[in-house]
Amino acid sequence: MSMIGSTPRRTRAARAGWPVPADHRAEAALIRELWARQREADGSMDDDERRYLDAHLASPLTLRRRLAMVDWLAAGIRPGDRVLEWGCRHGVDSCVYRRRFGPSLDLHGCDFVAADDYRPFFEYSGLKYAQLTDHIRLDYPDACFDVVTSNGVWEHVWKEEESLREVFRVLRPGGSFLVACLPNRYSYTEAVQRKLGHSAHDRLYTIASARALLDAAGFELLTWERRLLVPTMLNGFPRPLKAAYGRCHGLVWALNGVLERTWPLGLLASNLNIVARRPAEG
Repeated sequence: MSMIGSTPRRTRAARAGWPVPADHRAEAALIRELWARQREADGSMDDDERRYLDAHLASPLTLRRRLAMVDWLAAGIRPGDRVLEWGCRHGVDSCVYRRRFGPSLDLHGCDFVAADDYRPFFEYSGLKYAQLTDHIRLDYPDACFDVVTSNGVWEHVWKEEESLREVFRVLRPGGSFLVACLPNRYSYTEAVQRKLGHSAHDRLYTIASARALLDAAGFELLTWERRLLVPTMLNGFPRPLKAAYGRCHGLVWALNGVLERTWPLGLLASNLNIVARRPAEG
């Protein structure tokens, strides 16, 4: 049965304005179907883009990784919020938010891609999309969002200090900035990727360096955590090994849940997740 356009019984709560419990199996099926429709609809997509999205949206392991991060982000969102997915690209996170929260969320997204590039995802999510024309400036009024999310985005922006000030500007006083998958300076997986000559992030962060940047932009850092010890992206793995490893995603996530909380191993996690806030006025 197609997930798109269907209204499973459990989404009635979302239609009434309350989030439904996460159902990762159904959400993964939805994302795979949207990606299949995207592939059918967009004959102009180049091979690099297809490989990138296959790596992120087709594997059970990487989908589980994505949904785990969405779980963390969604915990900071309330029914009725106006939410900006900063650097949304295909807007997968917003598709999951829409499935969980229904029409109660006012969902917005911005990126440099054309509005029609990811039509199946944007149509499902009902995302109000703004194509960026400037590497820093966000074309939104001051103080217009309750929540801004960053899922693997902050580390790629051109001038991060100025970009963070723009995020601060568009958040209302008391609004939340939710950051997932900020690359950890002490990540052993980043070190291994570099050693093997594979792609790795240009910028890495500690809690102290992230706090300094947030402080400079005016934010208050509220809480943070380190996530993901056992590899989940498999960059550079041989294809047969990727397939075998991906089938063990349940074990991978069970191990991650233990190791993330184990001192001092947690210091070597791949990512930092951060909650910051624009201080309330007065």
